[in-house]
Amino acid sequence: MEKWFDLIKQKLESWLVLLIKMLPNLLLAVLVFTGFFLLAKFLRKLVNKLLVRLSHKPTISGLFSTLFFIVVLLVGLFISLQLLHLEKTIASLLAGAGIIGLALGFAFQDLTANFISGVFIIFRKPFDVGNIVDTNGFTGIVEEIQLRSTTIRTFQGLHIMLPNKEIFQKPITNYSLSGKRRIDVDLTFPGKANLQAIEQKIKEAVSTVPEVKDDKVQILFVDYNGDTVKMEVHCWIDNTIEMGYNSTRDKVLRQIHAAVISQL
Repeated sequence: MEKWFDLIKQKLESWLVLLIKMLPNLLLAVLVFTGFFLLAKFLRKLVNKLLVRLSHKPTISGLFSTLFFIVVLLVGLFISLQLLHLEKTIASLLAGAGIIGLALGFAFQDLTANFISGVFIIFRKPFDVGNIVDTNGFTGIVEEIQLRSTTIRTFQGLHIMLPNKEIFQKPITNYSLSGKRRIDVDLTFPGKANLQAIEQKIKEAVSTVPEVKDDKVQILFVDYNGDTVKMEVHCWIDNTIEMGYNSTRDKVLRQIHAAVISQL
């Protein structure tokens, strides 16, 4: 029994001696890690402010400032471990981090793809908040762009949250990018109709709509088979909000109808 107590005593004494020897390095390691922690916090705020000014994207700025914080903190951790002569621990941590990262990559493939797609969308800016877009069968106003998904409010009042991977990999139409939209109207008239008079009346009528640019009203005759003539009316408007587009199209159609009725 005494032999076991002696062994335990010797082991504790050896640990105490080792702790006393390592105490200066331990204190230094704690000071170094604390210093790196404070430095990382300061640099995260600084990088975040700088990126917000440059990119005007709080989401992406917060992401990269946090990544910068983690990198600086890891550097401080590795230096602290080296001060304690724990190089083998560092190698084990790096190997473990690699294995864990690989496992998480396979487990969260979709999440990773959405995240990367979100970064590309934010940087490439194919659309912005407030734009009218058509993608994946949904048309509406972009309300929020996050790293994982994008929220679109349809004109029926539905909020659609689309994974960024689906948006990035499929075609997208941005109606707000050019700042203007074209209204197209197809018309068919009898072949004996006074087409010149009808054309003039339609131009005059469409030009009275306030949202239509006067110099952008275009009328094209696209088909004639002897009995009927097909005509296309094109006009450009400035408004890019869908409800404004629908309202203006309604006005244009009413004016065209009134002009045509007066000539038939």
